[in-house]
Amino acid sequence: MRARAWIPLGLLALAAGYAFLPDLAGRRDPSSARRVPPGRGLVALTFDDGPDPELTPRVLDVLRAAGATATFFVVGRRVRRHPELARRAVAEGHALGVHTETHRHAWSLGPRALRAEIANGREAIVAATGRAPLWFRPPWGAFNAATRRAVRDLGLRTALWSCDAGDWLPGATAGGIAARVRRGLADGAVIDLHDGGQTRAGCRAMVRALPGILGAAGAAGLRAAHLGVLFDLPPLL
Repeated sequence: MRARAWIPLGLLALAAGYAFLPDLAGRRDPSSARRVPPGRGLVALTFDDGPDPELTPRVLDVLRAAGATATFFVVGRRVRRHPELARRAVAEGHALGVHTETHRHAWSLGPRALRAEIANGREAIVAATGRAPLWFRPPWGAFNAATRRAVRDLGLRTALWSCDAGDWLPGATAGGIAARVRRGLADGAVIDLHDGGQTRAGCRAMVRALPGILGAAGAAGLRAAHLGVLFDLPPLL
């Protein structure tokens, strides 16, 4: 009986190790960029969870008017629905990154399913644009051992963030989003924003805040550029 009692505890420990311990290791990995090389007067604006037929064109319009580029971490199934938005972003000089196929949390998937999520998300970008992405961002920033193995095997670089704009929070307002980003603006900062997903009210507020965010960056002597520029890499391969 005592030996049997240890079995559930052992399984729980294995599950915790699979989910949490590699995540902590991944956050220490220099390839998991939370910030980018400082000293160049650059800041990276990144947008998750698109493309969205309402929100993404509005974001692209604002960026084009400001002469700024950004990195869009796109969900594969949404790219398949709206490949024209992926192509427009690339044509206007932006980078695309993998945000998995369906935006499932890494800790809810086994190794094979998680690899498929990342590989299929990558393939959606290739199918839409004819070019391969360089960057990966896990949904909710969550890693495990299978995530890291798949990212390495697929030749991707992981990018997290140094500033969360909070546009996904209930009740997010344009003023609150802008204030959070202004506090995080710094040379080498990576700002996390959203142009799709379930938090539509917050995303709309983010779009309203975006011109002011870009203006604040300019006033601070910072230029918004996609992650490839900050690491001397192209937007896509």
